[in-house]
Amino acid sequence: MRTPAGVFRFARPPVKVALLVCVLPVAAFPADAIPPVRAAGLAAPLPRYDPSIREKYLADQAASAAAPQPVAPTPAPKPSPTPESADGRIVLDPIVVHADRDVLKPLPRVGAFAPLRDLPGEPFESGSARDARLVRKHYGAFGVALSRLPFFGPAMIAGARDAETQLKHAQDLNGIADSIDLATLASQDPEITRKARDEYLKLYYRGPPK
Repeated sequence: MRTPAGVFRFARPPVKVALLVCVLPVAAFPADAIPPVRAAGLAAPLPRYDPSIREKYLADQAASAAAPQPVAPTPAPKPSPTPESADGRIVLDPIVVHADRDVLKPLPRVGAFAPLRDLPGEPFESGSARDARLVRKHYGAFGVALSRLPFFGPAMIAGARDAETQLKHAQDLNGIADSIDLATLASQDPEITRKARDEYLKLYYRGPPK
């Protein structure tokens, strides 16, 4: 159909045709017809009430209530804080002291003057180089200056050598004393410990080698 403006339009369908198209799908099934899927669901048998299920449930509840419940473990008691007196002093627990126990005292240590400088020696050090190093190790600037004078030099060098000997002797013996004290605490044989202490005391009272 052509309009006066030259635009084509589809003709409107009659009203009776439209109503017929809408009514046909509904009229295809009878009023009392049920869809197949729903009919299959309705045809299935429904579960029947079984009183034994409720009785079993009630019996299980009664058995669980009558069963003994697990007892929770008792937590360990926390240590009580150290009591403190009114004046601020802390009261400690009593200590038992056994009078018949033989407790050995720590071994004496050898004292020595600490060097002023840490100057380790070299592997291939000559005698004169070692004397010069010991003077700078054990003396200050004034002592080093005196060691270069002809009158004071030999005495200053001898004093530096003696100080180095005493220092080496003290380091060696103190290391042995530390080892013996540790062995005394861990040893099960007091006789061996006493022999080691006796030998150390002999070296201690003998003094450094001349």
